[in-house]
Amino acid sequence: MKKVLMMTLALTLCAGAAMADHMGAYSDVQGASCALSVLATPPANNTAYVIHKFNTGTTAAQFKVVDTSTLFPTTQTTPYLSIGTWNVDLSLAYGACIIGDHVILTCNFLWFGTPITGCANTLQLVPAPSSPIPGSIAFVDCAQPSGNLETGTGGTLFVGQTSPTCPTGGCDPNATASTTWGGVKALYR
Repeated sequence: MKKVLMMTLALTLCAGAAMADHMGAYSDVQGASCALSVLATPPANNTAYVIHKFNTGTTAAQFKVVDTSTLFPTTQTTPYLSIGTWNVDLSLAYGACIIGDHVILTCNFLWFGTPITGCANTLQLVPAPSSPIPGSIAFVDCAQPSGNLETGTGGTLFVGQTSPTCPTGGCDPNATASTTWGGVKALYR
């Protein structure tokens, strides 16, 4: 009995290190860099990828991208059913339960050579104004029959030639989720 109890305790402690859904803007499709530091002049586009990361099973998302960059937006594309616009209030329906990291939106911008200094030029993912969970980026998980509303975190892409000096270390949140002992015990009732 003691062995079973110790094994259960060990497994519950490991379960606390689960990663919550995160949605960030990145300069690469792998989601490794949150700095767009090398900018191309027209006719070339500068591309930012919105990636849904650490996804354990989601069917929809709702968010907004706040653009404080000096870039000129040209096209924004998504392979998913969308309602709204990327920089006001965007809802995406994935059409199926997706798991893992996925590029959900591709944004193209033109840069006309205007000098960019400092770290204030960003693309930041924030809660949508009409979020069903006020003040949070909202996701619908794959639970049946209709899914549960969940919250996630948003990230920031730093834009410009001085981006490497911006606080881009750790583009993604830490891989931990805080909980209480009561919350862990409730998982096994």
